[in-house]
Amino acid sequence: MKIIDRYITREFLLYFLIALSTFTSLFLLVDILQRSMKEGLSVALLQFTLLQGPFVISQMVPVACLMASMFALTALAKNSELIAMYATGISTERLAVVLVTVASLIGIGNFFLADLIVPPTLKKAKYVYHVDVKKQGSFQIFKTSRIWYRSPNAIYNIDYFSPENQSASGVHIYLFDNAFKLIEQISAKTATFDGTHWSLHEGKSTTLIDDFPITHSFLTKKAEYITEKPVDLKELSNLETLSFKELKDYIARNKLAGFDTIRHEVNLHAKISYAVACLIMAFLGIPFSTKSPRAGGLASSLGIGLAIAFSYWMFLNMGLSLGYKGTFTPVVSAWIANLFFAVLAIYFIKREQRMDPIWPF
Repeated sequence: MKIIDRYITREFLLYFLIALSTFTSLFLLVDILQRSMKEGLSVALLQFTLLQGPFVISQMVPVACLMASMFALTALAKNSELIAMYATGISTERLAVVLVTVASLIGIGNFFLADLIVPPTLKKAKYVYHVDVKKQGSFQIFKTSRIWYRSPNAIYNIDYFSPENQSASGVHIYLFDNAFKLIEQISAKTATFDGTHWSLHEGKSTTLIDDFPITHSFLTKKAEYITEKPVDLKELSNLETLSFKELKDYIARNKLAGFDTIRHEVNLHAKISYAVACLIMAFLGIPFSTKSPRAGGLASSLGIGLAIAFSYWMFLNMGLSLGYKGTFTPVVSAWIANLFFAVLAIYFIKREQRMDPIWPF
C-alpha cells in the first residue's frame, strides 16, 4: 500500500470511528431517556441499553461510512491536499478505489457483527427489558424452530406466526395448576384472533385427571386462557434474533410446510444488501466532498450527509414494505435502495467530471 493510500485510509477510519461512536451514543442516549420517562431509570435499563449496543452499531455503520467519506475528502479539500493530489496525477477515481475498498471491508465486518454478535445480545436485551425492566411475570424465548411463550400457568409453543393474517399454525399449549403440575395439553393445527379472543381449529385436547389422560378432538375451541394479542406474538417472532443461516433454515422449513415466508425472505436478502450499503454510502459521499474548498466545510458535509442518510432509510423501508406486501420480489425489494443510490452516485461523479473514463458508465 502506498503512503497516500495509508494516509487516506487513516483519515477515513478516523472520521468513521468518530461518526459511528457519535451516532450510536446519541441514539442510545435518546432511547434510554425515552424509556426512563416511562419505566424509570434503573440498573436493568442501563444493562438493556448496553446490550442493544451491537445492534445499534450495526445499523449505524453505513451512515458512518457515508460521513467518513464526506468528512475525509472535505478535510483534504479544505487543506488544499486534494489539489496537490490532482497535480501529481492522482485522480478522484484513485481516491474512490481506496475509500470503496476500505468501506467494503467494513461492510463485511458489519455483516459478521450483525450475524454473530447481534442475535444473542439482542435476545438477551429483550429478555432483560421485559422481565427486569417492565417486571412482566412471563418471559419470552425464540428458537429457530418454534416460538415459545411462558406465563405463570401456561406454556405456548407455536411453529409459525403470521402478523398479516393474525393467525398461528402448529399451536401446542400446556396448562399447569398452581403447583406447576401439568393438567391439560392442547394441540391445534391453526389459531386465529377475532379482535378479542383466540380460537383454536382442528385440534386435540388431553386432560389429566388423577394422572389419567382423557383425549378428545375438536374443530373449533375458544382459547380464553391465551391472553396475549397478535402484537405480543409479533414481538416474539422478531427474526432479528436469528443469524443468516438460522433465518435461511427457518424459511426453508416453513416454506416446505406451506407457510407464507415472503416477509422473512425479504429480511434475509436485506441482511446482505445492508452490508453492501457501506460501499454504496462511501461511494456516494465522494462527489459531494471533492468540490471546490469554497463550496462548504464539515458543517455542510454533515447536513448533506444526514439528508442522504435519511433519504436512504426512507427508500430502503419503502422497498422493504413493498416486498412484504408482495408488490416486489424479495430480491428487488431488498436491493432497490442500493441500486438507486449507486446510480445516483455514478451520476453525480460523472457530473463532477473529475474521473478518467476508465469505468464503462
